[in-house]
Amino acid sequence: MNAKARDLAARKELLTAQADLSRLQLALAWGDVRNSIFPPAEAPAFAGSKFVAFLVGIAAPLIGRSRFTRALRYASIAIGIVRAIRSLRA
Repeated sequence: MNAKARDLAARKELLTAQADLSRLQLALAWGDVRNSIFPPAEAPAFAGSKFVAFLVGIAAPLIGRSRFTRALRYASIAIGIVRAIRSLRA
């Protein structure tokens, strides 16, 4: 009976350690995901707002790189045309 209690206590200790390790791994993975979407403030890689960075981080993988670059190209051309028209009006 004493050996069975020791085995049960050892198993309980092992399961507790495994649960703690899994919790730490999950926290580390969540931190990596968060840092990939929102870079740390020490090294801002994007000059725009955090919301725009979040949208770019989500949209690029979802719609594909080529479609995303094409959409950005068309958007930049449209912004250039709008700026040109505004400068002619002023």
